[in-house]
Amino acid sequence: MIYKQFSEKLLITCVTFFALNAFALDSGPADLKITNLPKLTSDAGRVETKDLIQPDRILILDNAQLKGIKDFQTFLKTQGPRTGGGGNSCALSIHQNTEKLVSLILEMPKLLSEGQREALLYKISVAKFYLSESLSLDGQLKDAINYPDANEIFVSSKLCGLDLLEVQSRAMAILLHEYLGLARIDDRQYQISGAFLQNYAAFNARGYTFTSDNSYYVQTGQCIQSVLQIHQIGNNLIVSSSANPGARILALTREQVDAFKALDEREWGPEKKVKIADKAAGVEYVFSSETCSGTKCDFLTIQNEKGKLKRFKNSIHGLAVIGCKR
Repeated sequence: MIYKQFSEKLLITCVTFFALNAFALDSGPADLKITNLPKLTSDAGRVETKDLIQPDRILILDNAQLKGIKDFQTFLKTQGPRTGGGGNSCALSIHQNTEKLVSLILEMPKLLSEGQREALLYKISVAKFYLSESLSLDGQLKDAINYPDANEIFVSSKLCGLDLLEVQSRAMAILLHEYLGLARIDDRQYQISGAFLQNYAAFNARGYTFTSDNSYYVQTGQCIQSVLQIHQIGNNLIVSSSANPGARILALTREQVDAFKALDEREWGPEKKVKIADKAAGVEYVFSSETCSGTKCDFLTIQNEKGKLKRFKNSIHGLAVIGCKR
């Protein structure tokens, strides 16, 4: 009888403990013991988190190890075959979308309070991404789940193969929603990530465009056909080549955006230039609008500390021929 009463009391105690644990609110970012991490203001919207059993996972990205595309390539090599081709491509897309997302957040001062923004940027800098075949929360299938205490975000293979495949507004909004979860900033009704999508339209207008033949020979003597494509979209410069996967995304200042506008609108008169430094790659892009035999010609000079590397001409009306022989 005594054993039975003891067992019943123990059962009630355990049930009560887990019930309280399930419904208790987290103490929030104010309790984080991190040097110089700002406390969120009352409008941060602290959200409830639960101690969930984490699914099977494969680490595909650790933002804390990355400072640029070179670090990203090194990270993939250290992970070895565990990431796989799908994991690598998903990690690259997350990395690129995050870079652009951060630059846009800084250009949207009304999207978040200063405390929220600083806490969010910190969480972005330490986030780890894991790929999982199946994710569920409260019995419902999910495309992504975040764990604030561990700074971990789990993404499904489906999400990687669809919405996160390219650098685009929807991918950034999805990542923003998960990053906000890490920072314990309330976005349960998508009120912040939804506002981001609306604000994105103001930055999405494509401005200056540069296209040129970038074909080159490899050591075997084979000609690799390649097109250099550069687009200024809002406060970002997206540099890509058809011969290489991925793209470089460079954040622009307001002054540089205005300079690109002047460059695009120039038809005649004094030469105009825009200089963009790519510190991670160790080069500088110099765009110029010049007069060639009475007409407008646009050029791009890529140079490093030792001087000019290559000079391209903008094929404004399309490329007639693509190849190593021009």
